Amino acid sequence: MDRYPADRVDYHDDGLNYLDDVPFTGVAFTEKDGALKSEATYREGLRWGPTKEWYPSGQPMADSTFARGELHGRAREWHRNGQLAEDGEYEYGIALWAKQWDENGVLEDDYVLTESDSDHQALLHFRALYGGAA
Repeated sequence: MDRYPADRVDYHDDGLNYLDDVPFTGVAFTEKDGALKSEATYREGLRWGPTKEWYPSGQPMADSTFARGELHGRAREWHRNGQLAEDGEYEYGIALWAKQWDENGVLEDDYVLTESDSDHQALLHFRALYGGAA
């Protein structure tokens, strides 16, 4: 897959990302002082695939997966000290479960999607529309 500096990829009002006025397919990346800072995968102008970010030290900052421009799959973020900050599983941008910790590893939030949650109906709609697969 072709790779381009992120500053060559432009976000337009239609919600898509473009390279040279064509919906972008490829990997957009940023670097600082020769070190990889972030990379995101796009398909037909939408985030689609892995997205990763790193602290200047090279430690991971975030690691997530997208489909159709929405979080879809595992998503994790880390505090600067390396402690896990957030971890969750998503479908079509809807959290199936998510946890958050402070910098000392103390659990601050523990969420699980339930059938009574307003997002549950939206999730069922997306699963029916897209066949349950990204």
